Amino acid sequence: MLIRFDATPDRVRMTAAYRRLFRGFFRPYQGTGVLLCLLAVVALVPDPAYVAPILAGTGVLFIFFSPALLLHRLVTNAWRYGGGIPSSWEISEDGLRCADERGESLIRWTAVTRVEWLPDQLLLWLGVGRMIAVPLVGLSAEQRDELMGFIQERGLFSGRPTLAASNDQSSSEGGSDR
Repeated sequence: MLIRFDATPDRVRMTAAYRRLFRGFFRPYQGTGVLLCLLAVVALVPDPAYVAPILAGTGVLFIFFSPALLLHRLVTNAWRYGGGIPSSWEISEDGLRCADERGESLIRWTAVTRVEWLPDQLLLWLGVGRMIAVPLVGLSAEQRDELMGFIQERGLFSGRPTLAASNDQSSSEGGSDR
């Protein structure tokens, strides 16, 4: 099997990939927010009424805005240092080869621990906390089916690949990256 295509990454797909990569990193911030909201409920019982709104507001900030702000900063930094550069991809029996103006790299299939499908992109996990997002915008439906079968043969899918295939179809109808 040999599939070659050219693709340019975009920020929406990069944000979806980083959200998937750092989802465990954001949980302590959200947990802190939940604890602060619980403290706000407890603080409603005593007399000083100004403590509860401060705790509740801080809790909401930690639950919703801290992860969003961190994700925005991560994607902005990643985009600044290499996002948006057009690249050529080659998927073969040897592995995944990527070439752009900065250089060329080959990731062998033995280094890939699992694969996840997101709308219009493929996430190759290379152990804990390392992944490569491969944009699939340049692939035809036949090439996507061939690639999906190839990855299924290698047993690299995490979860249900059929669900991911239906997500691919919904993304072409205007679905979001979440």
